[in-house]
Order: sequence, then structure tokens, then C-alpha cells
Amino acid sequence: MKSLRKPFLLLTIVAMAVLLASCFNAAPQPSEKDTGEPAANTGGAFPMVVTDFEGRDVSIEKPPERIVSLAPGITEILFELSLGENVVGVTDYDDYPAEVFSIPKVGDFQGPNMEAIAAQKPDIIFASTLSGKNSMEALQRLGIPVLVLEAKSIDQIYNSIEIIGKITGKTAKGDALIADMKERMADIQERVSAYPRKRVFYIVDTNGNFTAGRGTFIDHLINLAGGENVAADSEGWAQYSMERIAEKNPEVIISAAHAGNMKALYRLPGYSGTDAVKNDRVYVISDDNIISRTSYRIVQGLEEIAKFLHPEAF
Repeated sequence: MKSLRKPFLLLTIVAMAVLLASCFNAAPQPSEKDTGEPAANTGGAFPMVVTDFEGRDVSIEKPPERIVSLAPGITEILFELSLGENVVGVTDYDDYPAEVFSIPKVGDFQGPNMEAIAAQKPDIIFASTLSGKNSMEALQRLGIPVLVLEAKSIDQIYNSIEIIGKITGKTAKGDALIADMKERMADIQERVSAYPRKRVFYIVDTNGNFTAGRGTFIDHLINLAGGENVAADSEGWAQYSMERIAEKNPEVIISAAHAGNMKALYRLPGYSGTDAVKNDRVYVISDDNIISRTSYRIVQGLEEIAKFLHPEAF
């Protein structure tokens, strides 16, 4: 993603927002079918039927040895579960871990490349909801199990790890990863709970003044990290006027490296008078993928935001 031009980065972010919107607030938790819990054979016996996050029952006849991943977050999970040698195809956007750069590219923003996928002879495909309905149907016609495990909540990240572990014989490793994530998240939340919440504004792009509103992963992470997202009065990715920023007066401003020149904020009306700018509390996240991709690294993103908001807690 880092090599893409800025417009494509914003387009990808907006597309992800459609996927992630309305998942973290007062909406009820997804049902068992929606969360992707395995519908049968939870002990790992084959053939196995798994219900994916699109509510589709997918039959898997044997443990997969050749895996194609069309979702960068799922790719990260596969490598963390020591399945990197089984991954035979990824998208142009996969950039973590470094080993993915040597894996054949079988998809881009326009969708999966059917010929390239078929050439890899995969036993299973982890598809992306961003690929589109037509692409999903075409992948299924290849006669290969196609699972969509892109999470819409942190609980679904846990579910996706659990399902991948069961399918691939990495149940113990998956359970250990989930336990570690939960322990780290609980520790972060306990640390910040002793301090007053900070008013936070997240800048997606200074060109158009886009921010992360209610229903985004970023909004959820800000709250978990002991902050209050001042843009929570907007849904998803939204444009926020300079007047509203000045009115909300954030105490902390966070952005991604591609969002624009943060030094310019110190001169811009709306920003220049905020407590964040006056107190020099404008931060750039080390990698926006750790707060936008639905992988185990979301805990790293939470910790980084928490340290921006409450450095005294660490």
C-alpha cells in the first residue's frame, strides 16, 4: 500500500470504511452465523463445513496445503500462524511480512486475477469482500473452497484466527495468539483507565479534510485507548470543516504518514488554535495498516494510539 499514489490510498481507505462501518457502536453483536463460527466439525476433522463472515456454508474436504489470500489482513494472520510456506498467492497490496514480496501476485484493487489464481492450484482461497460479488462467484466456479474471513470487529478477528487455525491444523497456535491479543488489550485498557479521556481528532487526508467517524476501526481504537473521538458525530469516513474542528478543540491529533504535511496544521485556521497544536500533541502513526487492517497487529495499533493519548500510563 505504501507505494500507491495518494488518491488510491484514500480510495482504499474509503472502500474499507464501507466494510467496517457501524460495527462498533450500539449495534447488536453479530449472530453466530455472522461471526463466522464453524458450523460443524469444530474438532478439525475433515470434511469440514465452515460458515464464513458472509453467512456462506463452505465445505472443505481436506487440510489445505496451498493457500491463496486476497485479503492482506488474512495474509498477516497466516504468516503469524507459521503458514507462510503454504501461501502461494497474494494481492499487490500485501506488504507484511517482508516474505510476501516473493509470493506471486494474483489480485489488485480491481479484483482477483482468475488465471493467476488457477495457475497456483490452491486448495483454498481466502477472498476479500472488496473483490465484488461477480468475482466471488467466478472464484467459486473454479471448484475451490472460497472463504471470506475479513473481520468487521475485533471479536471477528479472533474468530478468523480460530477458524484458520482449525482448518490448517494450527488450533493451538491460533488459540495462543488470541489469548496473547486479549491479554495485551486488557493491559492497555487497564493502564489508560486511570486517566481522563482525551479529545482526539484523526486525519485521514488533509486534502478534503477527511476524518474517521463513528463505526470505523480507528474510532473504536480511539475509545479503547482512553480517548473520545470528536468526529464520532459523523458516520464512517467524513469531511470535517475547519469550523467544526475549532469548535471541538481536540487535545490530540493523530494522522497517517500519507495524510499530508502535519507541520502545515500549525498554520491552518481551525487547527492552529486547538489544544493539540498549541501543546504540540500532533502525532503520526508508524503504519496506518496496524489500525486499518483486520489482523492480529490491531493490538499494536491500539498500543500506539494509547501511548499518544496517555504516555504517562506507559
